[in-house]
Amino acid sequence: MTIEPGITAIKKEGLIFIGDIHGQHQKLVDLLAHLNFDPDTSGSLADEYQLVFVGDLVDNAAQPSVDHLSTLKLVRSLVETGHAYCVMGNHELNAVAWNMTDENGQTLRKHSERNLNQHQVFLEQARPEYEYWLDWLKQLPLFIDFGEIRAIHACWQDRLISQLKPYLETDGRLKAQHWSDAFNEEHPLYNLVETSLKGPEIPLPEGYIFKDVSGHARKNIRAGWWLKEADTYLSTAQVPAAAINDIPDLTIPESQSMEAPEKPVIVGHYTKSGQPSCLSNKVVCVDYNAARGENPLVAYLWNKGETTLSDGGFRYIGNR
Repeated sequence: MTIEPGITAIKKEGLIFIGDIHGQHQKLVDLLAHLNFDPDTSGSLADEYQLVFVGDLVDNAAQPSVDHLSTLKLVRSLVETGHAYCVMGNHELNAVAWNMTDENGQTLRKHSERNLNQHQVFLEQARPEYEYWLDWLKQLPLFIDFGEIRAIHACWQDRLISQLKPYLETDGRLKAQHWSDAFNEEHPLYNLVETSLKGPEIPLPEGYIFKDVSGHARKNIRAGWWLKEADTYLSTAQVPAAAINDIPDLTIPESQSMEAPEKPVIVGHYTKSGQPSCLSNKVVCVDYNAARGENPLVAYLWNKGETTLSDGGFRYIGNR
């Protein structure tokens, strides 16, 4: 069978997509055991499926359960032995940029107190092998297109992917010469990467604001790009429940409209809560805040040939 350029062939019966880990190594170990995914055991799910990590392997607050090096070593081993794929999350992007400089000698990621707090535990735990892991993280693709299904950290839009491709190597990783561009707000690549790895935002009409979970006033809303019928600020807004009354029920300008995907897409990033469920019959988020407390690390099992997604595909401890 001929594979189209830019398409990654599905080598087994299906794929298992795993959500944002944020250094929670034991949760990953436990989930793999729950799934009966053991590459060293004949008859396990590893015979029939490959894993796909959707990014955000790193960064978390200091907790006894957080072990960045063990997490990275396990994921890398699974990738290198052909049992897994991994795409880049915004935390990998920013962790790499923390240590990179532009032509003026300025770090790509500002060394602010807020940014340091975000990366500090990773920086401390990775210190013995810091440069090695930064080099490995730089090789992660921004997305993977399997033909029948796609994986990206936050947002898949066909036009966005087309615009991104000239800045990427054939394997989907960011070209070395474009890392600075990805952090230059004046460069077209900046918004392409921001949208892909953090999700699209739409500016509210003049005079409207809302407060985020931290109480900060915001003029832009995160858009539910997967919502096919959403055509107003209110219907697309992904904001805290307490802020929903601050969002106007006005039509979004055509220039700000989103494209609902035609093929299934799996994302992380959005820190969902409650019973895992599909965002739509074409989009699933597998990030259910495993970074914190007892929240589960969530997976989604997809079989070749499935063209729509359903809640029955979710897998996590406490679930089948």
